[in-house]
Amino acid sequence: MNAVERTKNAMKCREVDRVPAGFYTHFPDQEDNTVKDQVRWAKTAAMDYLVIETDGFMDFHWDGPLKTTADWSRIRPHTKDDWYIRGQVDRAARIAEGLGDDCASFYIIYTPYSTIKHTVGGETAVNLMFRSDPAAITHAMQVIEEDNALLMEGLSRTGLTGLFLSLQNGEKWRFTVPEYEDWMAPWDCRMLSKAKEVSEYNMIHLCSWGCEPNNIGLWKDMEYETVNWGVHIEEDLPLEKGHAYFGEDRAVMGGFDVRPGKLLQCGTELEIKRFTKALLDKTGERGVLLSGDCSVQKETDEAHMRWVTEACEEYAAHRGWKKIAF
Repeated sequence: MNAVERTKNAMKCREVDRVPAGFYTHFPDQEDNTVKDQVRWAKTAAMDYLVIETDGFMDFHWDGPLKTTADWSRIRPHTKDDWYIRGQVDRAARIAEGLGDDCASFYIIYTPYSTIKHTVGGETAVNLMFRSDPAAITHAMQVIEEDNALLMEGLSRTGLTGLFLSLQNGEKWRFTVPEYEDWMAPWDCRMLSKAKEVSEYNMIHLCSWGCEPNNIGLWKDMEYETVNWGVHIEEDLPLEKGHAYFGEDRAVMGGFDVRPGKLLQCGTELEIKRFTKALLDKTGERGVLLSGDCSVQKETDEAHMRWVTEACEEYAAHRGWKKIAF
């Protein structure tokens, strides 16, 4: 079973030869549109799947300032030939080609509100703008939603395995539950629906932005199959409880704390492999994909992710980490 088959089977809660593992990190160096660096990183770390970061495209591209609500009220959608769309399709296509069957690939798509947040420099700024002039920010979100749809259509022709949809802005301090359900959830649902049109293999990421817990129940009943969340941030929701909480027919993804100084970044080979196998003892191997809570610290040695993959291989071979002599 190759990495793409393994990943797809895990996402569908089908039988796998072993649990797949994959991680992602930021690549601020824009040389070669980050393609060579991301392919090298995935291969060196022996990943089964790579989530492709959007560095260089995380901010909204616009010829002019985007600091005030008046600025945002003037933006218009991009075309498929604009670098903001074309560059992301180019990145995804060449990474997918470079990985082949050795590693599945998923491209990150952010919600429109998050794109504005990334562009204006933080959650406080976007919240103030939205509450002061909801019409202007709603217009901007509509434009970005059109861009996302155009981007997803382009990505569907690149050879990617699927999409990685980042649902943010559910922190308990940001919106009340009724506010989120009225103002934000419809955008999430439309994004999930559009993604399903272009790929049957999609992941959602319930981002614990800033290490803040979410009203995670906001997303519980939306339409998706594979779910990744901050198991070390959200309250009483470790990976092994994921199937019971989100649904037995959904695959769960995660398990590793990616914050600075934690096990994935600082652990020894023995410690990381023991943790991985102990985690699989708790979760089982059906409908499970190992990954981080979010993007890996850039300083993390690729060998640390490779040890996770190797531990999955060893676990499958021995079916129980206690049988292995260290």
